[in-house]
Amino acid sequence: MTTTNIKQHIIPYIGETTPYISIPDHIILKNNKIETELINCNLENENFSNLLKTLASLGSCSLYQLLNNTTNEKIYFLGEKLRIRKTSYKTIPNSVSIVGESKLESKRRGKSYLTVKDLVSEETLYTFELDYYIIPKETFKVLYKNYFEPDYISYYDEKLPKSKITQTLSENQFVIDIDPFTTNQCKGHFENYPIVPFVFVTNCILREIFNSFSFSNSYEIDSLEGYPLKAIPIHTQLKVDVFHQKFLKDLTYFKCEIKDYSETSYAVLIIHIKSI
Repeated sequence: MTTTNIKQHIIPYIGETTPYISIPDHIILKNNKIETELINCNLENENFSNLLKTLASLGSCSLYQLLNNTTNEKIYFLGEKLRIRKTSYKTIPNSVSIVGESKLESKRRGKSYLTVKDLVSEETLYTFELDYYIIPKETFKVLYKNYFEPDYISYYDEKLPKSKITQTLSENQFVIDIDPFTTNQCKGHFENYPIVPFVFVTNCILREIFNSFSFSNSYEIDSLEGYPLKAIPIHTQLKVDVFHQKFLKDLTYFKCEIKDYSETSYAVLIIHIKSI
């Protein structure tokens, strides 16, 4: 199956729609195996979240293929936990290849394993795993009825909300405020049920971490783990409690708890940033 086939026969039937869903121009998808390339991509600092979005989108397409959905009813894929780890000492190039596969644990749960490689040397750079909940349309409508937006979202706002560090609680703790997301910023995630994408919140958090610590291109993400707990609604002011500690001379650990100001917890993000 090619990119054109995926756009015609898969994307219309998964809950994620354009412009949120992000797949490269050239993909080979056969059974549960997937191969593609990213050319001249920027993976530095907060832009790393764009790689996560692409990998998650590829995983959704691959899982849908395995489900053999003959009814053509929409199926929704929600991330349960995400892990990405750097496995190479080399600096990440601008062009990479992606290979991997997806597996079904049941009709309601699945997992994608993807490997990011140097396009030239084929050296493995990152390993990525994403566990999914698989939810049929009618069940999704019941679970997320409070998120329903009947009006068609006419345009996509690519600019993410403003964020800033508002409190420094101690030498190792601070708070990031993230302005509310709008329906336009979440267009395509999901159709008529705008839910804030976890990778967009990750982008805002990484942006503040790199800005506040004066990290430059001599630093990179060594690993990242995400644990979504609850769907993040639009129009909600978020606060992120961040604890950080230097574990090694060249490695800093960050634990980020994503909440709102009523102390509702939405997700936990764990990041290791390494000097290179």
